[in-house]
Amino acid sequence: MSQVELSVLKRFFSWLTMLVIGLTVVVFSISNHSIVILDFWPLPVQQETPIYIPVLAAGVFGFAIGGIIAWFSAATSRNKARKANRRASSLEKDLAALQNKIDELDKQRKYINTER
Repeated sequence: MSQVELSVLKRFFSWLTMLVIGLTVVVFSISNHSIVILDFWPLPVQQETPIYIPVLAAGVFGFAIGGIIAWFSAATSRNKARKANRRASSLEKDLAALQNKIDELDKQRKYINTER
């Protein structure tokens, strides 16, 4: 399989997985309307709410925390990539400068050879 085909398959399965998860969340929300009492200890606040709200809120909170952890975990890789890009850019500039110098020296050599 080519890289393009693998990319398309990966995207397809990613969408399929998200669709299944989304449908599961919708079915869960529809079927769980039992009322629970949330007690925000140590505050003197109690809130009655359908059970799916705190469960979905916990899922969203967990997803966000996981994303933050993944972001910080990839920081070293991003830094390495940034340094590699800077180095490659610097080397490309050096290469262009050296190529110009070679061209100038080539012109000088040809000029000297034509004078003789």
